[in-house]
Amino acid sequence: MHRGKLDQNEKLVQFSMLLEKVVVSTIEAGFMTKDLAICIKGMNHVTRGDYLNTQEFIHKLADELRKAYERSKI
Repeated sequence: MHRGKLDQNEKLVQFSMLLEKVVVSTIEAGFMTKDLAICIKGMNHVTRGDYLNTQEFIHKLADELRKAYERSKI
């Protein structure tokens, strides 16, 4: 977002804000990596079903970002 502000690039600012919103909402919906699951549930209470590996998480974010971008007016 900062780069967009420096360059006075409103579309980049909007995209950055959309990306941040998607990441936060995806995690709040329960899709997260193991490190975040451990922070929330504690080391001894995390099962494999509680988290996504890095590739799965990136794919989930990409899917959610694609949907959000299509709905947006960017």
